[in-house]
Amino acid sequence: MHRLPLLAVLFLPSPAGAQAPARLTLLDAWNHQHKHIMAVIDSATPEMLGFRTTKGVRTFAEQIDHIAGVAATIVGRAVAGVPLPKELAGDTAVYLHDKAMLRTRADRHFRFVIASLTGLTDDQLAIDQPFAGGTMPKWRWNLTALQHSAWTLGQLVPYLRMNNRIPPPFTPF
Repeated sequence: MHRLPLLAVLFLPSPAGAQAPARLTLLDAWNHQHKHIMAVIDSATPEMLGFRTTKGVRTFAEQIDHIAGVAATIVGRAVAGVPLPKELAGDTAVYLHDKAMLRTRADRHFRFVIASLTGLTDDQLAIDQPFAGGTMPKWRWNLTALQHSAWTLGQLVPYLRMNNRIPPPFTPF
């Protein structure tokens, strides 16, 4: 009689079997990050692009550019093994002072990140890759780029608040 519940448990799907593949998990995270950075840019006024919270730190626009550029560089080079496309280059004298251009630039960088990751398999993401003076599996370089993106994006909350702007709410989806 007690064996029936035990047998039922044995036939339940295992939690490990329900886990999403690494590539899909990373793609989901990058799509979320892309959506959030666009919302942060949309929350800013055009006048905020040159704003610094204090002397010696990046401007709002420089922070956005830094997030997008580092994400594209790490994922493009260390994860996908591809150089940054020429169309991602731009003139800082122009796009750091034009909100629409900054938004377009960040959008293109995040689309490149997502496209670079889309074609990889979980097995490819498990390969060790030297980059920036260290070696880690490609999935870890990807996670490093995501962590950097989130860390720097979080620094933009005071930029918005100091300009009487409401930061977009963080959501898990």
